[in-house]
Amino acid sequence: MILNICKKIVLLMPVFIVCLSVVQAEQTDYLNFEQSLDESLTSSVITKPNIVVSIEPLYEIVSSLSHGVVKPEVIYLNFSEIKQPLTAWQQEKLQAADIIVRVGEGLEPELDHYLNQQGKQLRDKTLTLSNYIPLLEKAKLRAYNPDAIFTDRQASSDLRFWMDPRLVKMLTDFIAPKLVVMDPNHQEEYLENEIVLRAQLKKVEAKMQSLFKNLSLEQKFQVALFNPYLKNRYMSFAEISHMSNKNLLQPGVASCIQNKSFVSIPLNLNYTEKTLNSLLLMIEQCSKSNIVSS
Repeated sequence: MILNICKKIVLLMPVFIVCLSVVQAEQTDYLNFEQSLDESLTSSVITKPNIVVSIEPLYEIVSSLSHGVVKPEVIYLNFSEIKQPLTAWQQEKLQAADIIVRVGEGLEPELDHYLNQQGKQLRDKTLTLSNYIPLLEKAKLRAYNPDAIFTDRQASSDLRFWMDPRLVKMLTDFIAPKLVVMDPNHQEEYLENEIVLRAQLKKVEAKMQSLFKNLSLEQKFQVALFNPYLKNRYMSFAEISHMSNKNLLQPGVASCIQNKSFVSIPLNLNYTEKTLNSLLLMIEQCSKSNIVSS
């Protein structure tokens, strides 16, 4: 009987070995799956891009495109910093960037100097937006120097292109594909955000045009003094010509516009919400005010 039992054990041994091998293989597969999952999760965190923008209005535009992926870093939190040498913190952010979005060469001189020092690798990561959109001259500059040739972009150019929704749509068309090339893992998010932002800008532009039509010529003149992009986009050629030939600015007009922040470059306002909503409210208030022209 013992002999029979031994024979059965010998006969069943290969089956036992096969079963053990299958169990071990399944355990190995499970461990490999866990390891692969851990590596995938780790890599998804690591591969989130480092997006750096030069000034805060660009943050509002680029962060709208990278919504749900990552928040960009801002190099200049105050406009006064643009002419100051970059700090160690700013340099560190630039070195770690996968992509750098700035306004333009000659407009951020210290950033220009640093990028030229660092060489081709960092410059290749940099998008210079003023190469793709027209920057207007600062208000009254041409009136004071009608025959001058302005070579200093920092002194002569008005950066507030983000007040013109059409220019921002142009930039959106340019920036979104660059983000996709830089970070193809989040292609769908970038392209979906682009569609949302373009739709929002279209609505904003339509509302601005509607409100601007209700302004008197004197009110349009006052608004144009705050930003040449508004004059360029929302005034007719005849209105601009009439404005340049006559001094339409009345003492009472200045009180029409309460938000004086538009005299300087606004760096602390949201482009997509606060800035334009504040501007629309300002124009709406102007359209309801009673200004008597001479």
